[in-house]
Amino acid sequence: MRRKVHASGPPPVTDPAPTVASQQPTLPAPPDDDWTVETLDRIDALIEKVRSNSTDRLVRISRFVVFGLLIAIMGITTIVLATIALVRALDEAIPLQVWLVYLLLGAIFVVAGAFLWSRKTPKLQT
Repeated sequence: MRRKVHASGPPPVTDPAPTVASQQPTLPAPPDDDWTVETLDRIDALIEKVRSNSTDRLVRISRFVVFGLLIAIMGITTIVLATIALVRALDEAIPLQVWLVYLLLGAIFVVAGAFLWSRKTPKLQT
């Protein structure tokens, strides 16, 4: 003989004689989603957001400053050493006194400076 199963499932089974073990409180079933993992994920996301907004930007700015200073120092050093090498090479190439080399390079730098000065944009007057 088969039991008839309702749409909501089989009828609940009841124990006719309750025992001492069944009267003890039972722990509730763990929820489907683990709230501790979800909370830790939210905290981790918040910490990552704060770090990316503060520390990453500061690291980027400090790298820009350090590498910018390094490039500027190396550029200035290169210009000074190239000028010294040019003066010595011209001093060897021109058999006269060294003041003629200074005069020639001074004239070149004055012309270059005047050209750059003429290319500058005027300030806006308020």
